[in-house]
Amino acid sequence: MNIKQLVNKLLKISDDVTSIEKALICSFAERIAVDTDKSQWLKSYLSSIDYSIVDKVNQIIERKLTLNELIAIFEMLVPQSEKKEKGVVYTPEVITRYIVSHTLNCDNIPTVLDPSCGCGAFLVMAAEYMHERYGIPYSEIISSYLYGVDIDSNAIDRIKSLLSLIVLMNGEEEKCSFNFICSDTLDKKTYDRLHKMQKNGFDCVVGNPPYVRNKNMSEDTKRHLTNWVSSSIGNVDLYIPFFEIGIKLLSDNGRLGYISPNSYLQGVNGRSLRKYLSDEQHQLEIIDFRDSQVFENVTSYTCITLIDKSVKTEAIKYFRLNETNTLENHTFSEYHYTDFPDGKPWRMRESCIDEVIHKLESSGTPLSKWKIRNGLATLKNDIYFFSPIREDKTYYYRMYNEKEYKIEKNICIKVAKPNIIKSESELEQKMEIAIFPYIHSNDTCSLIKEDVFKSKYPETYKFLREYKYLLQERDKGHGNYPAWYAYGRTQGMNNFGKKLLIPYISGSPVAVLSEDPNVLFYCGYALISDNTEELKILKVFLESEAFWYYIYHTSKPYSKGYMAFAKNYIINFTIPELSEKEKKYLLSSHDRKELDDFVWEKYDSKIIMPLKEQ
Repeated sequence: MNIKQLVNKLLKISDDVTSIEKALICSFAERIAVDTDKSQWLKSYLSSIDYSIVDKVNQIIERKLTLNELIAIFEMLVPQSEKKEKGVVYTPEVITRYIVSHTLNCDNIPTVLDPSCGCGAFLVMAAEYMHERYGIPYSEIISSYLYGVDIDSNAIDRIKSLLSLIVLMNGEEEKCSFNFICSDTLDKKTYDRLHKMQKNGFDCVVGNPPYVRNKNMSEDTKRHLTNWVSSSIGNVDLYIPFFEIGIKLLSDNGRLGYISPNSYLQGVNGRSLRKYLSDEQHQLEIIDFRDSQVFENVTSYTCITLIDKSVKTEAIKYFRLNETNTLENHTFSEYHYTDFPDGKPWRMRESCIDEVIHKLESSGTPLSKWKIRNGLATLKNDIYFFSPIREDKTYYYRMYNEKEYKIEKNICIKVAKPNIIKSESELEQKMEIAIFPYIHSNDTCSLIKEDVFKSKYPETYKFLREYKYLLQERDKGHGNYPAWYAYGRTQGMNNFGKKLLIPYISGSPVAVLSEDPNVLFYCGYALISDNTEELKILKVFLESEAFWYYIYHTSKPYSKGYMAFAKNYIINFTIPELSEKEKKYLLSSHDRKELDDFVWEKYDSKIIMPLKEQ
């Protein structure tokens, strides 16, 4: 039985996760024959244990567990809603071991902080490493050298239990004084408390900062983001300021080691962090997993970042993990902070790739000169967008919540979803209908007044009114809309005109021509122009091998070979100047290979390279 199966069975025992965790600790201690009464912490923590749950746990667990397996179980027992809110992700042992061994390898016994300690995987590994390297008792390591912060009191209880078990497993009597703070690390008060605990700074900071998107943060957390230079601007993800906090809490000779999302390397929301790191100019080593999924059952795009505060340098050491290298067998490439001024994306590639990218970005007019627009954002697409089950002269008929509704045609428009459309034929097949409670006139859209809406489009009004409660839940109930039936955002409403539809992400280059100016779109982007021939020529370039090469080496990766096509990733790609003869050539019928050869030639045929290195 694997750990995931075991956790699924444990969750059926009781709704009280804490009771299951206490039973696990008791069961673990019994199987390794240690007396929990010899631990001050465990004796108190387990005083209210339900032994009927212990019996059920023992029936499920068929063998001795390792301490790392127990940590993994604790992480997986965290409710899914809590994981999303607090960014809890289990770190594989191989990652934890690598970071600890490359961060704690100090001449003297280091003080170690995990500013988001969770269930304690890093601090448990640190304790084991320090015991082996320096030969000091676990109780001394825990009392004098290990520090942790977590916003969740249950997480603090778990790590105290795990560290107490280590002490007992090694024949020591646990009389530890724990150095843990239950608090929000982003709060300046927490920082001040940590600074007082180690006035000269910590020798090592390690961890797995929380993976929480900006849109999933509480308002309190968002306010705390403004405390830090690296997260004070833009929609920053929660892990970003942990770098700055960790560096500030290091001693002058301290070292930091994190496993985190790799989005800070190129993403817009990592711009301030990149600038902060550039200004600090500490020695930086990055091991980029790119789209390799290192966390089981979690889609993530991660990297290991090691920072040595004692070394001032302009150099950045980087390597990308793939099938030809490993964590223990690799060679770093060297880049420099000055290569990426003003928080520009850190695009780290081989020099031969850089040469190609330079040509693709400097051979003509950048895409930023065209209108590249975001699509509609209703914040409740399943209500506004639909595929009719039938229609007549007056109404579209749709299903919602297993009920049939009539929707007046005159309040509807056609919409496309670029994320699911790969060709012009698919555009027609997958075209949808949108309830559009707006009047479009002179390049502006104004919301239909409610009394007009109710009298002129009674069936649509009745449908939306029935689901008003769902519309009012948008933006967590704090949306400031001109009316309850308005779209959640005003973006994309004026994107009328001929356009090329581009997906958010794709596993191949896609640009679908929409010649109907009245079609709007959502879940994607569009490049808009009144000139059909211009769009057809742009389509050739945006579906070319050269463009995919560019995207593959400069954009954000997703699983299964998919790449991001966001505006910020494509605007620097250039379209070379074309003669009238060349335009006619591109507008005539040619196979893809001929067009790709033509496109590569326009960027200088001498640098044509194999498309993929994967």
